[in-house]
Order: sequence, then C-alpha cells, then structure tokens
Amino acid sequence: MLGDCFATMCLMSEKYDHLKIEKKWQAEWESAGMYRANENSNLPKKYVLDMFPYPSGEGLHLGHVENYTATCIYSRYLRMKGFNVMHPIGWDAFGLPAENYAIKTGTHPDISTHQNIKNFIGQMKSLGFSSDWSREIDTSSPEYYRWTQWFFLLLYKNGLAYKKKAKVNWCESCKTVLANEQAENGICERCKNEVIQKDLEQWFFKITDYADELIDDLSNVDWPSSTISAQRNWIGKSEGVEFNMEISDVNESIAVYTTRIDTVFGMTYVVLAPEHPLIQRLRATVKNSDEIDAYIKETSKKTELERTELAKEKTGVKLEGIFAVNSFTNEPVPVFIADYVLNNYGTGAVMAVPAHDERDFIFAKKYNLPIKQVVAPIFVDKVNPPKEGAENTVRHGVIVMVKHWSEDKYLIDYSPKFNWKCLFTGGIDENEDPLVAATREMREETGYQNVKEIHYIPLEHIDKFNAPHKGVNRVAHQKNIFIQLADGETIERTDEEKELHHISWLTKDEMLNTISLPNHLYIFSTELLGGQPIIDEGMLFNSGEFSDMSSADAREKMALWMEEKKIGFKKVNYRLRDWLVSRQRYWGAPIPIIYCTDCGEMPVPEENLPVLLPTDVDFRPTGESPLKYSKTFNDVVCPTCKKPARREADTMDTFVCSSWYYFRFADPKNNKEFASRESIEKWLPVDMYMGGAEHTVLHLMYARFFTKVLKKLGYINFDEPFTKLRHQGMILAEDGRKMSKSLGNVINPNDIVSEYGADTLRLHEMFLGPLEDMKAWNSATIIGPRRFLERVWKLKEKVSSNVEIKDEAIVHKTIQKVGGDIEEFSFNTAISAMMILVNEIEKLEAIPRSAYETLLMLLAPFAPHITEEIWHEIGNKESIHLAKWPIFDASKCVASEVTIAIQVGGKLRDTIILPSDTSEEALKEFALARPAIVKWVDGNTIRKIIYVKGRLINIVVGEGLDS
Repeated sequence: MLGDCFATMCLMSEKYDHLKIEKKWQAEWESAGMYRANENSNLPKKYVLDMFPYPSGEGLHLGHVENYTATCIYSRYLRMKGFNVMHPIGWDAFGLPAENYAIKTGTHPDISTHQNIKNFIGQMKSLGFSSDWSREIDTSSPEYYRWTQWFFLLLYKNGLAYKKKAKVNWCESCKTVLANEQAENGICERCKNEVIQKDLEQWFFKITDYADELIDDLSNVDWPSSTISAQRNWIGKSEGVEFNMEISDVNESIAVYTTRIDTVFGMTYVVLAPEHPLIQRLRATVKNSDEIDAYIKETSKKTELERTELAKEKTGVKLEGIFAVNSFTNEPVPVFIADYVLNNYGTGAVMAVPAHDERDFIFAKKYNLPIKQVVAPIFVDKVNPPKEGAENTVRHGVIVMVKHWSEDKYLIDYSPKFNWKCLFTGGIDENEDPLVAATREMREETGYQNVKEIHYIPLEHIDKFNAPHKGVNRVAHQKNIFIQLADGETIERTDEEKELHHISWLTKDEMLNTISLPNHLYIFSTELLGGQPIIDEGMLFNSGEFSDMSSADAREKMALWMEEKKIGFKKVNYRLRDWLVSRQRYWGAPIPIIYCTDCGEMPVPEENLPVLLPTDVDFRPTGESPLKYSKTFNDVVCPTCKKPARREADTMDTFVCSSWYYFRFADPKNNKEFASRESIEKWLPVDMYMGGAEHTVLHLMYARFFTKVLKKLGYINFDEPFTKLRHQGMILAEDGRKMSKSLGNVINPNDIVSEYGADTLRLHEMFLGPLEDMKAWNSATIIGPRRFLERVWKLKEKVSSNVEIKDEAIVHKTIQKVGGDIEEFSFNTAISAMMILVNEIEKLEAIPRSAYETLLMLLAPFAPHITEEIWHEIGNKESIHLAKWPIFDASKCVASEVTIAIQVGGKLRDTIILPSDTSEEALKEFALARPAIVKWVDGNTIRKIIYVKGRLINIVVGEGLDS
C-alpha cells in the first residue's frame, strides 16, 4: 500500500507551498508505480492515448500542456471509476529538425534528440501527468525501428510496397522530398526556399487499395465531424464515367473522366494536363510546339497544390490545329493544355464545361471561349411548394431586371399581395419572343417605356411552386432578361398594376440586401458578375434526347448510351494517391531492401533486422541520402547469392513510425513481434485518442491504413485504431498570434510551474474555454485558479466529522456535473461547478468531512498534487487517486439549469449555464472569475453589479480607482 509512504497530518495553519508539495508527491507516485497499467487485472480496460510528441529543442509548450492535462484528467477519472487504464508516453523521435541541427552544429541527431527527450521528461513529470513511464518508447531506437522495418517488409511481401519513378516536390536547400502539405505555395515549410518538381525513383505504399474501406469505416468512429469530412475529402471518392473523344484528322483519341456527364452538351473545349503523353504524339500535327514546350517547362516548376489552387490565375496554351470531337454532338471543340489539370487524376484530360464548372468558367472568361448553359437550376418555392398528387403544368416566363437610364440604380418590385421584394415577372405568350415579352411586362408593371439596351442574362432556371388558386403545380421555365432604360418617360399604369406593384429605385447594395426571393437574388448577382457557373444539378435543356431530364436521370441514361455505343463506361475515381515514403535523409528508419546485380531487388531477411543506421556519415545534404556514402552501411552481401550488393539508401517517412506506435505501447518490451496477440486483444483499439487538428488527415489516414492491413492479414480483429478522437484548440499568445520565438511571445510552462504551481497551470489551461476552441493565453487571469486552490487549501481548517451537510443537493449536483463534463471533455464547465460548490460550503461555520472529501475527489484529476496532500492531512492513508469516484443520488439532482448572460457595461461578454438554485452571491463571484470577463474588468473599478434573477448579471465599471 502507498499509505505507509505518505506524510502524516501537518499543522492546519501551514501555508500552501506548491513547490514542496508537488515535488514530494511526484516522487511518491513514481516510486510506487502508481500509474502503471496492470496486465493481470480483470477490471475493464481503457486505453487513453495522446499523439506522442516530437522532442523538439524548444521543449514542452503550452499546447502540449493543454493536450496532456486533458488526457491526464480523463485517465485519473477513469481509474477512480474502476477502470484498468493504460495511458502511455513515448517519442516520435526521427525527423528533419534534428538532422538540420546536426548539419548546423555537428551534433549527432541521436545526441540532440535524447537531450531533448530528457528535457521533455523533466517537464512532463513536473506537471504531474499520470503517464505509464514503464511503457515509454522511442521511434529512433533500434529496438523500435526494427519493427518499423518489419512493417515495411510485411507490406512489400503482400504487394503493398513498390518502387517507381515519380514527380516529387523537391527542396534544393534541404535536399529532400517534401509532401504536398510541406510545400504549400511552392515554398518549403522548413527553410522557406523554393520547391521544384523532380523525377525520382521512390518507394510507395499502396494505400489506394484500401480507399473504400477508409471511407466506409468512418461511420464507425466517434470523431469530430470536421475531421471525418477532411478524411472523406482527402480520399475524394467520385463516381463518374470515362469516355473517348476522337481527334479530328488524326488517328488518336482522348479518354476523358467526368462526374458531370449530364453537362456534356455544354462542352466548349477540352483540357489536357501538360504531362499528358498525347501531347508528344501530336507534335507533328500541332502548329505551336515551341509555345507548348515552354509552357510545359514552366509548369514543371509548380507543385500540385499550386496548380490546383482555385484562387490562382488560370493559364494555358491552345494546341493550334487540334480539335476533339464531342461524342454526343459530333461537334469539334478546341484542345488546350493547362496546369490546373493533373495527369495523375482521372485520365489527365477533362471536358471543359464553363457554364457548369468554376475552374472551366474562369479559364473560358480569360481566353474568350464560349459558355453554353445546358442545366437549369431548380428553385422550389418554400412558401407554396409543389403538392404531392397535384397536376404539374409547364409554363414559360420571363424575369426582368430593370436598370436606371443614368444612375447605377435598379427597380425593385414590392408586391403587397405576396409580400415579395423582387424583380419583375411575367409569362411568355405562345410563339412570343422572350425579349418582346420582357419589354411588354416591364412597360405594364412599371410604366416606363423606352429601352436603351436589352439582353439575356446568362442564366436560365426553373421555378417550381403550387398555384393554390388554380389547384395545380407550376413548372416555370424562366428566361432572365436585363433591360436598361433610355430615359424616364412613363405612361400612367392601371390601378390594378399600381396595387400589385409598388416600385422604387435602389442602389446595387440595397438591391442585394432587399431582394427576398432566392431565385431573383441569384439572377441579379449573375448579371452583376457578368455570369457565373451553375454548379448545382437541375433539369437539362439544349441536350438533345436528354433534355427535360433531371441531372441524376440524365447521368444514368447517358452512361447506358455510351456503353451501347462502346465509347465509354462508368468508373470510380479517388483523389487519394499512394503514399510516398522515401526520404533522402539520414535521421529516419532505413528501408530494408538490398540490390543485387544478379538477383535484383531483395528484401532483408527478418532475422537480420534491424538494419542499423550507420555512424560514419556526412550529414551535409547532397540530394542523395547520406547512407549512400557510408562504407559500413553498404558492406553487405545479397541474401540469396551471397555476392557483394548494396543497400537501399533512402530512409522512411517519419509518418511510417507513427502509423503503428499505438500497437507497441501494448507490448513495448517484446523482442519477438511488434506486439503479442494477447496484448493487442487486451488493450486495443485505443478508446480515447487526443491530439491537434493539424493531424486531421495524414497521420490518422496512415494509422488507419496500417490497421486495416493488419486486419486483412489476420493479425488483429478490429478495423479502426482509434474508437474516439478529440482535438484540443491551439493556445495563442496574449497578443492573439501564434507563439513563436521569432515574435518573442512564447510562454514557458516551467516559469508558470515555478511561480504558481503545476496544479494552477493545469486548472488555468482547462478553464480558458472549451477544450476544442482556439484560445489566447491570459496571464492576468491565472491568479484566479491559484486563489481557488488556496481557498480549497484553507477549507481544511473548518472540516469536522461531527456535522452533516444540510443542503445535500449542491454536492450531488456537483458530482453529477463534474463527472458528466469530464466524460464530454468539457473541463471548463466542470471547474465552474466545483467553484460554485466551494462558494457554498465556504459559508459554513463547520464543513462536513464527507462534503470536503467529495470536493477533493472531484478536484483530484484536475489538481492532483494539492488534493493528495490535503487528503492525507485530514487522515486518509491511501492515495486519493485510488479512491472510488463519488456516486450521486439522482433524486437530489432534479433542479434545472439556467443560462445567465454576463454583461459588462451593458454589453454581452459571456454566458454561463448553472443550476437554477445557485445563489446570487455565488453567481457574482463566479462571473467575476471568468477569463472572458476579467479582460473587460481588469484595471477598472467595479461600481456595482446588477443581477436580474435567472437572466443576467451586469457589471458596471468605471476607469481607475475610487477617489
């Protein structure tokens, strides 16, 4: 038992000395192995895991503290709830920063990395994190990367690892390959130098083989919806068709992939990726090959992200003399090359439909290409939607936008009958020209007569509504028309028209803010913009036999038509690409492949793992891996023929190391397998995973891929590694910017721990706001959590075993609230509830021991050191962290909650949700402690506090001190 080691009761008047208390209990917990997961326990398990850190030279920052405090609170809570908790820690230790530091200083990466790890360990232990240090792992240790290499061989032997030449993002300064995410806007994220495109032989993992599973199984996890969406979008599954288009006068064709075959009748040009192989085959025919060659060379300098960025200017070159034939219309269209089309997505060629695609639209406007609408968007009247069972009748109409003859103003039509603020509308008579109909309706409804300019707005649409006075549904095909008046000449309107149409002139901005009908607002915006692409689906027109079909129906019919004609077929495409894992650097896991002149590419036998990183290397970047020039590393023979051979010199992407580490924590000392089946079945999958949203895509995707491979190969029996996932928000500097050494705004956690204590820092970070939100650090408010802990400390002087609490409800409600909030990671509101409880019991002359012990147990996961100290001072022998979590009586928790608005000077600054029976005094004290309120009150004198029961608190302040 721990009890024999703990200090006996101290004098009640002793001051709260955080430095003494925290060091004392950290040593006691470590000596007793308090937080080791029990392999032999029959208690239900919980595996709580942080995304393990890269041990940087900067050490632990406040974002780390936020992350690890959250999971520590949760882990301590679960232990008190009776779970066998595994909450391990380790180091994602390989990576470019350590190697760059070695280049700069001559310090070997292994030395600097482990100096950093030592610093991290000291910082983490000083914060009282309840990590299981007996399971510590380090991805740069041979004992670990032996199994990283084993995973590579597992993928290789199952056809999931392969080598091919590929165009990669290359940083000439760092002399290495960069992922797209590391080369944003063509700039290396580390050295800030230009990134170029380069062809290299690279190793890949076939993650695309698991694309469907990676999408489908997202429905089985409890993750933030934004993260699930990001994963889906990154995989980018699309269902479409692929079809061929013949090249006029040349025995060649272009294969095109599209998800919007319903827009094919609006195709006005075709675009090829600059790398498309057809371009070279057409060199003899094309008339501007020099211009094309120059464009291709310029494109080669751009990353994929640059090329596909929607906001960037679209560029391209026409292949003079080349035309593709639209298979549906037999009409020729020009062919361009443009960098916004990628050769590795779809077929590397797109049918361009500028009326219905944003990139195509921008390109067409720039190069003055035709824009042909073939899908009419459908607007359904929300007030009078079509009624099921009613007859559908088709009509044709006009919607007219009227501009002033000399000012930049437009006519608005206010219809009192329907309460519409809109443009002008009317029907088209049989065989009537729509422009004539528009002029007629404009004259009748406005009285204005003379037209200076009239043209079609580049948008046709369909309105669907129910006409209750007719008992039918209307399907109105609308032509949209712009009219500018020549002058202000009018004729008297009929009384009926005046009654129906109240007209007035408005500015452009007033129109945009006044038009009440969505379809009319869309028409007005389209004219102002000079047209805009119609992205949404709708009903086809000008589309031959497919006209009057919905987009969905037309896609099905067109796919069948193509298959019958043997020119195309349905196809599924993915944005996801195979994972490029080669890195031309030293500080990473060596790839376990040997090259033999006679036998070719050979995997290293498993019994020869690990392939160790050599020490005789020159870290200076050359564009090739430093391993290539190591004599000891390349002193190897072929495992088959035993002749001299050479090793693969590239190392693996560090994401490979972090794609399986959560398995290793289950069995970190196993030297026979990456983890035993027994350990995996006991601990996996991870029950709660916590980390930054910046890892939303890559790390999570790769870890899921590894898990699915292991499931398919029979090593495990589950599909997803992380059952539940939560992200913490970034902690910004006090100036609202990201903390950075260069900006001089970094807050060192060590300084906070020294001055205020680890418990105060833990409470403060959790109290700043919702865990998932981005929050600015506030030094002014840290005194609040410190004073709260001092109040809890002093309460022990009033504890009595001879009194009972009169109002048990407040205690039971707090137990319910804190436990529920911890489960939901709503730590700020849990702390609020405990502050309210302290406010209430502080008023008592004598505090019942049971109530005080309950408070300590609720607070223990948040402030583990001070609660442990007090727990023993009041006579308990075992650790508070081994106590059972308090149980609440539901019958005593019936009071409802109320939302209170907190105003400062009459302006809303915060809201809180509290039990409706919270006293006015407690409400005021709590409101003044809120970080969002402190910044508005700080430095001002509080003149008075107005409380409107159950609704709001208004804090009236004045500048400076009272005289």
